[in-house]
Amino acid sequence: MGSLTRAEEEETAAAEEWSGEAVVYVNGVRRVLPDGLAHLTLLQYLRDIGLPGTKLGCGEGGCGACTVMVSCYDQTTKKTQHFAINACLAPLYSVEGMHIITVEGIGNRQRGLHPIQERLAMAHGSQCGFCTPGFVMSMYALLRSSEQPPTEEQIEDSLAGNLCRCTGYRPIIDAFRVFSKRDDLLYNNSSLKNADGRPICPSTGKPCSCGDQKDINGSESSLLTPTKSYSPCSYNEIDGNAYSEKELIFPPELQLRKVTSLKLNGFNGIRWYRPLKLKQVLHLKACYPNAKLIIGNSEVGVETKFKNAQYKVLISVTHVPELHTLKVKEDGIHIGSSVRLAQLQNFLRKVILERDSHEISSCEAILRQLKWFAGTQIRNVASVGGNICTASPISDLNPLWMATGATFEIIDVNNNIRTIPAKDFFLGYRKVDLKPDEILLSVILPWTRPFEFVKEFKQAHRREDDIALVNAGMRVYIRKVEGDWIISDVSIIYGGVAAVSHRASKTETFLTGKKWDYGLLDKTFDLLKEDVVLAENAPGGMVEFRSSLTLSFFFKFFLHVTHEMNIKGFWKDGLHATNLSAIQSFTRPVGVGTQCYELVRQGTAVGQPVVHTSAMLQVTGEAEYTDDTPTPPNTLHAALVLSTKAHARILSIDASLAKSSPGFAGLFLSKDVPGANHTGPVIHDEEVFASDVVTCVGQIVGLVVADTRDNAKAAANKVNIEYSELPAILSIEEAVKAGSFHPNSKRCLVKGNVEQCFLSGACDRIIEGKVQVGGQEHFYMEPQSTLVWPVDSGNEIHMISSTQAPQKHQKYVANVLGLPQSRVVCKTKRIGGGFGGKETRSAIFAAAASVAAYCLRQPVKLVLDRDIDMMTTGQRHSFLGKYKVGFTDDGKILALDLDVYNNGGHSHDLSLPVLERAMFHSDNVYDIPNVRVNGQVCFTNFPSNTAFRGFGGPQAMLIAENWIQHMATELKRSPEEIKELNFQSEGSVLHYGQLLQNCTIHSVWDELKVSCNFMEARKAVIDFNNNNRWRKRGIAMVPTKFGISFTTKFMNQAGALVQVYTDGTVLVTHGGVEMGQGLHTKVAQVAASSFNIPLSSVFISETSTDKVPNATPTAASASSDLYGAAVLDACQQIMARMEPVASRGNHKSFAELVLACYLERIDLSAHGFYITPDVGFDWVSGKGTPFYYFTYGAAFAEVEIDTLTGDFHTRTVDIVMDLGCSINPAIDIGQIEGGFIQGLGWAAWKN
Repeated sequence: MGSLTRAEEEETAAAEEWSGEAVVYVNGVRRVLPDGLAHLTLLQYLRDIGLPGTKLGCGEGGCGACTVMVSCYDQTTKKTQHFAINACLAPLYSVEGMHIITVEGIGNRQRGLHPIQERLAMAHGSQCGFCTPGFVMSMYALLRSSEQPPTEEQIEDSLAGNLCRCTGYRPIIDAFRVFSKRDDLLYNNSSLKNADGRPICPSTGKPCSCGDQKDINGSESSLLTPTKSYSPCSYNEIDGNAYSEKELIFPPELQLRKVTSLKLNGFNGIRWYRPLKLKQVLHLKACYPNAKLIIGNSEVGVETKFKNAQYKVLISVTHVPELHTLKVKEDGIHIGSSVRLAQLQNFLRKVILERDSHEISSCEAILRQLKWFAGTQIRNVASVGGNICTASPISDLNPLWMATGATFEIIDVNNNIRTIPAKDFFLGYRKVDLKPDEILLSVILPWTRPFEFVKEFKQAHRREDDIALVNAGMRVYIRKVEGDWIISDVSIIYGGVAAVSHRASKTETFLTGKKWDYGLLDKTFDLLKEDVVLAENAPGGMVEFRSSLTLSFFFKFFLHVTHEMNIKGFWKDGLHATNLSAIQSFTRPVGVGTQCYELVRQGTAVGQPVVHTSAMLQVTGEAEYTDDTPTPPNTLHAALVLSTKAHARILSIDASLAKSSPGFAGLFLSKDVPGANHTGPVIHDEEVFASDVVTCVGQIVGLVVADTRDNAKAAANKVNIEYSELPAILSIEEAVKAGSFHPNSKRCLVKGNVEQCFLSGACDRIIEGKVQVGGQEHFYMEPQSTLVWPVDSGNEIHMISSTQAPQKHQKYVANVLGLPQSRVVCKTKRIGGGFGGKETRSAIFAAAASVAAYCLRQPVKLVLDRDIDMMTTGQRHSFLGKYKVGFTDDGKILALDLDVYNNGGHSHDLSLPVLERAMFHSDNVYDIPNVRVNGQVCFTNFPSNTAFRGFGGPQAMLIAENWIQHMATELKRSPEEIKELNFQSEGSVLHYGQLLQNCTIHSVWDELKVSCNFMEARKAVIDFNNNNRWRKRGIAMVPTKFGISFTTKFMNQAGALVQVYTDGTVLVTHGGVEMGQGLHTKVAQVAASSFNIPLSSVFISETSTDKVPNATPTAASASSDLYGAAVLDACQQIMARMEPVASRGNHKSFAELVLACYLERIDLSAHGFYITPDVGFDWVSGKGTPFYYFTYGAAFAEVEIDTLTGDFHTRTVDIVMDLGCSINPAIDIGQIEGGFIQGLGWAAWKN
């Protein structure tokens, strides 16, 4: 870093150039940004000024929960631009002079919902709601920036940077589809009109003004401007149509205001500059050689937030014209280093239309690659130069710059310009040929020549918004020499295989001068294996797969060029028809879905597909989550001190640097715990703060509190721990080999006699095998968070937590503080997703924060960053299943001998109950006379794995489906035939003694076969596979049976409190938690139908341990049954008390009846209670009835895969579920679809 003092002196002469006045508009309100905030992101600022609708989901621009729309005035085009950005990455001062619109700015329940908000709510597109404001704003930005209605594909593309963990996306896409352009003719002047001459909206069939083309602003033209009210959603005609008259326009002040150079400051000596001229940039680089140039902040923001990088001087080059050039010249396209990727996309589209086809091969390759580059929000701000100079080894563009022969123009502080080929620019891992006094000025992308071909490649875990496993850029120039086509020049560059974008130089040398034909492939593949060598322990893993991709990419490139030369008429021999599938670009049709269900209505609400009761709050950003709760005065913020070793003894903890850190208020370790340091949901085998030995990376060692969240994190990073490392066990296989199991975790279930069956000769065939089932990250959108505060100087402790089990928080905190549970209260209004990950693992964070709050007598707030959350909380359990199956030649299963192990991690948590449920579900839906299932929980040095949707059931069923597939392969028969032959039926006795009743798997299966037209689908797949060598399709039908009840008997209980008020409204409180699954909505429907009142008369505020005690966690797919029944019990008590008054018939409404009862002193409040009947299991005998009933389902899926790269997409899915009579079919469909997509992610991308 250059001397700040010297730099200050050098700046003095030019001081008058810089301004310290920063103005921004937020939702139409002018705000002056004070100096000293350069360390803040836009997200932090928005939340600090009371706009919590913009959420912190990941903090690195990957989830879209923080999406806002930015509007700015382009002085060149004289038009206002609107685009979506990630507020979590945007430096606050980067939006100076712009208009920020958040979800609060477009509509709310008081002013009226915006059509986008309204449509999303009414289409059931919001479940937990945490991601919802981000989706709303992405769609809003698309419509504001579109001069014509977007296509359905454009809508899906605009949402690629937004993640939803609940819905499966279908209802979100359906909600926004009404804004799309279906048919050009319907939207032009010849569109349909009604009798009054008004256009008819093609989406709704109702009058609208989407045909109008007036421009109200002189500079804006969008679908959402007041005189162009495209409002196809008509669920609330008044709000929807009236609201378009209130659309926020770009502030005239910002349009007229002179842009100035900015010089501002931030915490800890940070300096922020926004120069307007290149000479200012160069002067600053001369003063501060190590200054960071930023535009989108997508790299620097991540480095400072997650890698503890410190940059004292930041230079924002967003307003420097010389760095924003986009020019077409004779030698190619000149691209300024500050050009945003979205701008480059639009420019390339225009160039491709205007230039000769032989010149644009490079342009087309880069444009195609940009489609899969991050999400829309990142492309809107990230720059060409930023991506280049970051020099990431997995950059999607750098291999293409190198392959295309692009050159980089570099300028130094003395205005000297040098040019360097892209292939020579990258020197090492994140190291480039750029001196401290130089910056990247521009990129020159040359035109391609006739017979020069460029192709891009990228393979990632998923297509949208994901980093590459391997990518590549390839170029070949061929010339005709004496009748043969000879390779004159070739470039083959790979990303993701080395520390830098890697050139296959041996292969390039070999190919140069060779004839382009199939004969060169074998030698090329051999040389590529020499050029690209991945070590077994290469970062990123998947070494064999990634190595194979390097060969597949070249093979695809070879076929691509061959095909192009053929279709252009230069080669007679093209590709055989079966090989064409190798060069097909990845395409995924726009998603569509149909839902069918039976309505069985009971009373005023039960059985109706009503919208989630919090949907309107969620789409407007008004729904409060833990981190949105206004904090009490003097609240401290906490950060965790975590273990960095898998297994080690703590030798010393040095906190001296942390204690001198700004804002530091305290460090709490095991010695500071007032009560018990050991805790756990079942067995107290986990320390709140590790005292002597750490047993996994991410184990909590201490907790730092400070005045701000950033200061707490900075101080926690300064705590130094010395360790003495110990041997670690890091897999199930290692644990089994070492006999590393959690105590008393061995279980066994037996039916019949498997050994006798195997020896009897009854089995025509016996197969053996093993199945490994990977884990899965929960990735609930709302991170773990809690706010704890003392009451009466610590005599009581209250908290608000994001948890599925408030009672567990109450219990953990009482235990760790040595308080009775009656003095500890935990409240939860709603949580932003849980999926099991907040059933038990959230409680230890509340316990840790409570120690600080109790000792300091101050409120303490702890919100985990996404990386810390993922590091500390565990996952779905990975499993290992070893099976031996005996069966007849007819396919009848006779015996199953199964050993299952799950990876419990370093503490018991819920691993044994997960194992037990897996053992119960190890038969799936198959009738097996002889069964033996042994199970054990492995102790490993990983964070404790925990509950996750299905709780061991899906793992066991997946193991079962694998040995069924093995059987089918052995018998050379369809797996579906084997499954049908062995289905359980009414009266079957399961391997744990339960009698099967109300078994509907046969009818579910038959209905699915008809729904998916299975035989025709199979025939079509066979035909496709016969005609396509490199792309293949597969189909499958999979049945399921899932037991409903907690397998631990005492947990099958529930309480509720129902209070009826004199105006006829009802307040319900129950022990369950709303986490997006619609529990509160269903319970309210039960109450409404019980009292025969409208659903709107029932309200559920929150879940609280001081209202309903000892509540069972919201888990096991049982909460609607449990808490619905408890509420029903309470309602029935009240109705029984009201009956004598009601029987007189003197009331005209429920409100009149209630008032009459009140006047006669009748108790209008009741506590309801429910226990699940007839359940229980004895592990000593291995027999019992662990489940009250079963739900049955079956799914059909057709998948297409590129066998060369592993690229795939699910072409179609049919699901049939028997859920009995649904309380709310719309919510249940949302759970089914969301669960399927979550399962698809687990199956396709599991660890």
